[in-house]
Amino acid sequence: MTGSDSPLESVVLDDVAPESIPPHEVRAALESERSLVRQRGAHVCVALAGTDVDRIRPFVDALGSALRDDDAGVRQTAASALQEIAAADPDAITGIVDDVVVLTRSDLPDIRLAGAELLAEVATERPSACASVVGELIESLDGPRAAVDNEAFAAHVTDRGTEEVIRQRDRESREYGRQARELLSNVLVAVADDTPAAVADHVDAVADLAATDDAIVRGAALDVLGALARESPESVRPVADVAVPALDAEANVVRARAVRLFGLLGDEAYVEALERVAERDEDDEIAAFADETAAFIRR
Repeated sequence: MTGSDSPLESVVLDDVAPESIPPHEVRAALESERSLVRQRGAHVCVALAGTDVDRIRPFVDALGSALRDDDAGVRQTAASALQEIAAADPDAITGIVDDVVVLTRSDLPDIRLAGAELLAEVATERPSACASVVGELIESLDGPRAAVDNEAFAAHVTDRGTEEVIRQRDRESREYGRQARELLSNVLVAVADDTPAAVADHVDAVADLAATDDAIVRGAALDVLGALARESPESVRPVADVAVPALDAEANVVRARAVRLFGLLGDEAYVEALERVAERDEDDEIAAFADETAAFIRR
């Protein structure tokens, strides 16, 4: 038996025998004052999940608390364990979404992505479970994340191999960030479609997202405004002007979602803008959509 100050010390992480792991030692490790021990506890949870995910269900709350750990390694490993649980049963982590959403504000792109993946698992099965973190979701999507300029740093590295490693890491970080934004955008749209009331108090913040340069976030924000407009057009009309510039956006999906929003609002004030899209848009489908929407509103 290991001492209480060093639980799971004898465990070989690459060869975990589930029946030999006392549950009380796993919990003690996750709650240890030492970060290395907490990370070992999370690693054991990952290993246990690989053989039987039910063995780590009792530790969901402790793993959720670990997502707020000061140590990035503990946060990342705890997230990996929770991903194993969520893949088998997303409902099992609905009680810790307040902890999960904290990951999406991390300065580390891979940790942000881990948080986004967990929330996406929950939202796919039960969007309403993410309603309590709508404000945090919007905050996470609001503007680019600060990041180290690895490209600039790589330009000053003389070793070609090291330079390529730095550039590859920069490409990976940017891709992780893009994937996280896409997943979080999808979660926000799912919540708005399922529980519009959860987003209604955030309409101004969503309108700000609809003006961002990021096509993924902008398109999602227009979808969210559309979901609110279906429920209560009056709640969206005060911010609807934000969608007018979106009719000229470079991304087809943004223009199409702006057209759809105006159709849901049914406000004749936007008919002229829609007719202009119908006449000038280079995409025939969007032009036809705008023409049909303008005609519908005029009806």
